[in-house]
Amino acid sequence: MNVERWVAKRRPVWEQLEDLLKQVDKRGLTTLTRDQLQALGRLYRSASADLSRARALNLGVDIVSYLNNLVVKAHNQVYQRPRNRWLDFLNFFWVTFPAVVRQKIAYIALAMAIFWLPAFACWGFMLKDPNFAHLELRPGEPIVSDVMWDMIERKQMWTDSLQDASPTFASTISTNNIKVCIVSFALGITCAIGTVVILFLNGVMLGTIFGACQIFGMLPKIAAFVVGHGSLELPAIFISGGAGLLLGTALLFPGQYRRLDALKLASRPAFALFGGCVPLLLIAGAIESFISPRTDLPAEAKLFVGAAAFICLLLYLFVRRQPLGLKK
Repeated sequence: MNVERWVAKRRPVWEQLEDLLKQVDKRGLTTLTRDQLQALGRLYRSASADLSRARALNLGVDIVSYLNNLVVKAHNQVYQRPRNRWLDFLNFFWVTFPAVVRQKIAYIALAMAIFWLPAFACWGFMLKDPNFAHLELRPGEPIVSDVMWDMIERKQMWTDSLQDASPTFASTISTNNIKVCIVSFALGITCAIGTVVILFLNGVMLGTIFGACQIFGMLPKIAAFVVGHGSLELPAIFISGGAGLLLGTALLFPGQYRRLDALKLASRPAFALFGGCVPLLLIAGAIESFISPRTDLPAEAKLFVGAAAFICLLLYLFVRRQPLGLKK
């Protein structure tokens, strides 16, 4: 068989199928006329037969690869199920978000390291020299504010006043936590420099405050306050930070792609990581408002809430599941 003649004869059919698929990608399947829909099915079957023939006759890697990609795209359109947007939305949180977390776990681990290393270092600095808390990150802004330092010195929790205003603070705290995640994610566009700074500074503040609380015998009290909501809030910040690092890595190391193309490829999993954090932050905000500041709850109860939330989070992220609505 003359390969060149066969390819030249069949190529108009492939190009017609490719044009229809491009129209579907740009404007959707519903924009096709009845004749075009019938042509899509006919051309798909014809291209499938050509693919089988090309494989059987070993017509070359280029032709087989081209036809294989074309047939796969056409198959996805011809046999796609009616879209259920609510089901897609649920499957994003049920399957897609945990899968992306597992896939990009290295970036999340790096975000954790950027946060925890300065946190533990500053904790140690505080135990050696309490004046470390008064160092200014910016002019007039010490690591631990004067008001907070005075309260710690008097062994008072600045969070005690939240108990009486829990319904009001629930939305406020959730919004603030979401803002932190938005900033750490969005600053990935600065080649991740901004993301690193945000994670580093938050680690510095946490470690310094915990060190100050330990010096004045307040460590059990602050730990009891943080453990409940922190089991969800901190992982959400790390995941969002990992998303920012993912964007920054694409800009710094685009590989074989142009930087803009590499950024586009990285933005899909990065947005998935960030979007999946929103429910975690809402739950953490509710715990921080209604459970964490309550003085009538024993520390053991708050520890139980934090441990249960963290175990549920691990099961949610790392136990693989089938998509909802999938027929076995």
